Amino acid sequence: MKLAIIGSYGHVNVVTEGLGQCPDVELVALARWGPEDSLAAIGKAVPQTLPVYDDCRVMLDKHRPEVAAVFMPLYRLAEASLEAAGRGCHVISEKPLATSLEDLSRLRQAAERAGVRLCALMTARGEGAFAAIRQAVRDGRIGRCISATAQKSYPFGTRDDFYRSRSTYGGTIPWQVIHAIDYIHFCTGLDYVRVAATASNAAHPSHAGMEDQGGLLAELTGGGSAIINFDYLRPWGAAGRKWGDDRLRIAGSGGIIETKDCATAVELLTPQASELLPPLRRRNVFVNFVRALVGAQEPLISPAESFRMTEVALKARQAQDSGQWVRI
Repeated sequence: MKLAIIGSYGHVNVVTEGLGQCPDVELVALARWGPEDSLAAIGKAVPQTLPVYDDCRVMLDKHRPEVAAVFMPLYRLAEASLEAAGRGCHVISEKPLATSLEDLSRLRQAAERAGVRLCALMTARGEGAFAAIRQAVRDGRIGRCISATAQKSYPFGTRDDFYRSRSTYGGTIPWQVIHAIDYIHFCTGLDYVRVAATASNAAHPSHAGMEDQGGLLAELTGGGSAIINFDYLRPWGAAGRKWGDDRLRIAGSGGIIETKDCATAVELLTPQASELLPPLRRRNVFVNFVRALVGAQEPLISPAESFRMTEVALKARQAQDSGQWVRI
């Protein structure tokens, strides 16, 4: 199976780290997302002799890969995925799949016409803590899921210029909060009905188009609710401190389950006892995607879920901008 990588922005390391577990996948070429793309994020993980292109269309036409991994700046993700899907490539893409509902619809139609699979890189699905929560919920250990509370907190760090403008950044909800939107759905099995949100840039005027704090309230199927708080205000620099502080708490009819210590542990509370659950084995989303293509595994995130979670995130951003509830 031939693989080509388009761009090196975001979580491209998930692909380069997963290649060692995919002996039947051959990385055949790379394409830069622009003149400033040094491909440094790919670095020594791939052969230095690989051909490198400045135009992904030329690369796709010449090498005819079966799979394209798309890691463009956020506002160009849909553009590259459309080029790949239109040429019959399966696509694994940095999230969100698109930064507009119009481009998301175009991408869905292109994938359906070509009969190819798309996967948004929801890396939290591969993390052991969320897998342990999902398993406990599916085993009925907290009864019926009713309420979910989640957090995404990152340092501001150093941000590229395209984060300065909403038109090129796309918004913090589609870029950052989509992870929490997804792991709530992944762990509870519930879908979203309607959403309200608020956000602003409160502490980083150099990047005025980038919301650095906010909150989201959603109604879930079955009458439950979800609350997500998010920020780029996490202090950074202390030795040993994790980059992100991801949290999830699910309250059910028979108990509560939640992450501890930046999602490195899980605690289950029932009327009978409190119990620490070990995280399950970490899984690489790219490796799973490749194996699912050949029927060797069930997909961690299906094409339908990839499109749905992107749609929920974009409509949550719409709710933020309008100040109104938006049905999903």
